Amino acid sequence: MLNLISIFLCSFVAGIVGFWFLSDLQVKSSDEIMSLTCRQETTALNQQLLGIQSAVNYYSDFAERRLPSVEALRDADTRVEYLRDMEEQMSGIVRNTKGVGAFYFRLAPELADEAKNDGGFFYSRNKRSDLLMKEPLTKILEFDPDDTEHVGWFYIPKNAGKPVWLDPYYNKNVDIYMVSYVVSLYKEGQFIGVTGMDVDFNLVINDVSVINPYKTGTSCLASPEGKIFYHPIHKPGAKISDYSPELETVIQNMKLPEGEGAKKTYRYMYNGKEKKLAFSHLQNGMLLLLSAETGEINAPQHILFKVIMFATLILALLAAAINVFVAGRIIKPLQKLTQAANQIAEGNLDIELPDPTEDEVGILTKSFAVTVENLKKYISGIQYKAYRDPLTHVRNKNAYDTEKERLVEKMKDGQSAFALLMLDINYLKKINDTYGHDFGDKYLLACSQLICEIFRHSPVYRIGGDEFLVILENGDFDDREKLLAEFDRRMAETQQDKDVWKHVSVAKGLAVAGPSDTLPDDVLRRADKAMYEDKLRMKVSR
Repeated sequence: MLNLISIFLCSFVAGIVGFWFLSDLQVKSSDEIMSLTCRQETTALNQQLLGIQSAVNYYSDFAERRLPSVEALRDADTRVEYLRDMEEQMSGIVRNTKGVGAFYFRLAPELADEAKNDGGFFYSRNKRSDLLMKEPLTKILEFDPDDTEHVGWFYIPKNAGKPVWLDPYYNKNVDIYMVSYVVSLYKEGQFIGVTGMDVDFNLVINDVSVINPYKTGTSCLASPEGKIFYHPIHKPGAKISDYSPELETVIQNMKLPEGEGAKKTYRYMYNGKEKKLAFSHLQNGMLLLLSAETGEINAPQHILFKVIMFATLILALLAAAINVFVAGRIIKPLQKLTQAANQIAEGNLDIELPDPTEDEVGILTKSFAVTVENLKKYISGIQYKAYRDPLTHVRNKNAYDTEKERLVEKMKDGQSAFALLMLDINYLKKINDTYGHDFGDKYLLACSQLICEIFRHSPVYRIGGDEFLVILENGDFDDREKLLAEFDRRMAETQQDKDVWKHVSVAKGLAVAGPSDTLPDDVLRRADKAMYEDKLRMKVSR
């Protein structure tokens, strides 16, 4: 009788412990999936925003350097020639920048003749042809400086005195709901105008509206203060806490810099149902929020409970039926299985199981082994998908974000002997348009393969559709100039191949971490700028 009681207790303890561990793992995995989805979609949106920001920053530096003096602008002929040069340069940059809905360069009214319309240029995407067409200039002095819908793009960056991302707003000049990145320009300490690029916010909404891994899920764009810019149900301008006061705590965390004090998910009640929410910061200061009903998120947990309880009951009954005959063969294996179950509960999947026999205990042992193996595969699969690019199989943006934390600690310790190599694939769109996306993928793979071959001892990351990043340390850091030369040589050799999609053409920019750098992003910005300069040189020499 004692053996029977022990068998039932051990079986149900093993089942409950296994359920507790798997249930906890499932809850953590569901939180990770929601948080990871939020970060991945934010990364995709940030690629477009960061591309526009980098392009405008590069162009503004170019515009300030190209201007000889403020007084030169007061001469009409000099001003016209300068603006013609700026228009040509910016048009070239826009052709290599994704998602631009409008771009402009505008001088301060006191430096131009608004009556002659010679104070700059403005291009906006035509709704019918989807082409960027030159539009008439807005007469700035005809509007109140507080009229955001007409001249906010000019006065907000002017008053800020620094580059700014404007909150989404309706631009009455071109009848478009947009989000803008604008840089105020200075020469000799004097404000001379602004330059910027716009993104059609409706296109951003189209991308955001389809994001969510759950049927009951919704996606939303909001400010750090909780003001809604887009929500499929609620109107823009409202606060998320208006619909659930519990979200006020989330708003407090949304105001913190990314990574400080934020949890992966937050629970709150809405219309009598518990929901979970995750958020991530966008490049322009907005936040992407994903939410779904907890019931749907935890549905696999309920199924798991029934399966484990049913399996545990069956195994317990079978063990009891043959206990009288094989007690001596069962007790010792059960003890080992109990120990293994305890190790699983502690999170240790590298357990030692007894050799399986041809009885019920052997079946239980095999079930444990299969469960552990499936858990390992499941966890491994999640990690691979989370940190690998599905096409090129190099590491992705999430992997770089994780690696960046190591670089931050390295820089804090004063061990900043590393460099970042930014690479941008040329002609990808041309190959896609000419030969189709299958050959575009082959071209991407050829470029990725050459990058990995040359920098075989350094981690390679695909951080955008056509952008790669390499972290050079140790030997590759010391030999960086030789490796870059070898890369150029090998890239030139590919031009002899008969297949156009094997002609590797990559713009690159290298930046070495210096004593004044405090974050890897400081180094990345220089590498990105150097890459854009290389792209322009390649374009000129073509």
